[in-house]
Amino acid sequence: MVYLALACRCAVDAVFLVSVSGKLRSRTAFRAFVSWLAALPVPLARSQPSAVAAVTAAAEALIVVLVALPWTVRPGMALAAVVLAVFTAGTGLAVARGTDASCQCFGASASPLGWRHTARDALLAVVAIAGAAAAGSGGARPEAAALSLAAGLIGAAFAVFLDDLAVLFGRTGEAAPGAGIQ
Repeated sequence: MVYLALACRCAVDAVFLVSVSGKLRSRTAFRAFVSWLAALPVPLARSQPSAVAAVTAAAEALIVVLVALPWTVRPGMALAAVVLAVFTAGTGLAVARGTDASCQCFGASASPLGWRHTARDALLAVVAIAGAAAAGSGGARPEAAALSLAAGLIGAAFAVFLDDLAVLFGRTGEAAPGAGIQ
């Protein structure tokens, strides 16, 4: 169980670190995130985009810290699961209502929100729940711990680069990231 906990912890922490960094890297990036929220067909995001953006960024930053500290892993993973459940519901609602807004999960993206984003958020919520359940288990051998951390980073990379992978593996009709830039 310790290795599952390490892999889940690493994946969740890396995903939220990239996500909050994308939102807070500059004032322009944060304003773009607020504008994106205002355009979504989700009532709370549309009516209070600045508040939703601030709460989202604060929750993501808190998750990064809580999951990184060994004595707060379980509450951090529980908070991550709740936040990801909210993301899953909000993304699913936006997609069901036919949004054409691009995914702003990890910063600017050209890919429109889709069911793959909903599935990604749901899967990450399951990873957070598994990590919370496995947290606190015994010691680990260094080489096995390193493999667990590598597995977590690979999972995080898959989540972060989902849109790029979709384009790479045949999502026709979508421009590849950076396409058209000379």
